[in-house]
Amino acid sequence: MMPLLTPRPNKPNLRIHLRPISRITLAVLLSAFIPQLHISLHAQSLPPSALVEGVVGHPQQYNLSCEARSATDLAAFWGVLFTEDEFLQRLPRSDNPHRGFLGDVNMPPGSMPPLGYGVYAGPVAATLRSFGLHARARFGWSLEELKAELAAGRPAIIWATYDMRLPGTTTWTSSDGETSIVVQWEHTFIAIGYDENNVYLIDAYDGAVKSFPYEVFLPAWEQLGSMAVTAKGRLSPSQRVVTNLGREGHPRLIGERPAGVNGRAVRNEGLSRHKPPLQ
Repeated sequence: MMPLLTPRPNKPNLRIHLRPISRITLAVLLSAFIPQLHISLHAQSLPPSALVEGVVGHPQQYNLSCEARSATDLAAFWGVLFTEDEFLQRLPRSDNPHRGFLGDVNMPPGSMPPLGYGVYAGPVAATLRSFGLHARARFGWSLEELKAELAAGRPAIIWATYDMRLPGTTTWTSSDGETSIVVQWEHTFIAIGYDENNVYLIDAYDGAVKSFPYEVFLPAWEQLGSMAVTAKGRLSPSQRVVTNLGREGHPRLIGERPAGVNGRAVRNEGLSRHKPPLQ
């Protein structure tokens, strides 16, 4: 007698059909992944501490002139010399802090728009370029990127608040219809160094070097989107491209081509220190 054969069930087709990834999709994926990989690898290569020597701070001359003071002292480090008043005279005026200085520079500290406030990274970098400094505005910067700049011997202006206060941000809509994040006690410093626990800053208020733990510094810096202005030496005349910033008619230099960094790093007691560039 023949054994009964149980019919074999039909197996589902398990083959997976993969669609080829288009070049555009691949480019988008890589553009999102590679910068994060670069930052991660860069952070691993940074020295544990660094200090840029030769940045001399001075107290700001007016209640709300911290940005002009920081810009003047940063430029002096690179041998580009002008006064705080000269910078303020050339800095554009606007009720939009991303376009120019907002308010009266003599208003009390902690003033808010529209009476008094300050100015953000874009106009500061543009005005520095008008004096011949190769300056660039940065937005949404990471701590690793700031450290890398300092480890390379280049100080940077950063935007935070007086004493790293956290009063809470609000919004301000300027006459051009643009809405900006603003914060009371907005203030600038020049970052000159870091170590395992702290960042070292020159306070525009009194020109003194102060240290802040990262857990204090980062929340204050992030309030205005982790803004900074960096510099890479002087601009040559051929690197300067003049355009008009806006309705006030102040010149704005927008040309930015790579320039070399003068200055070299020397090691001292385990701390990466940098001498000011030779003039």
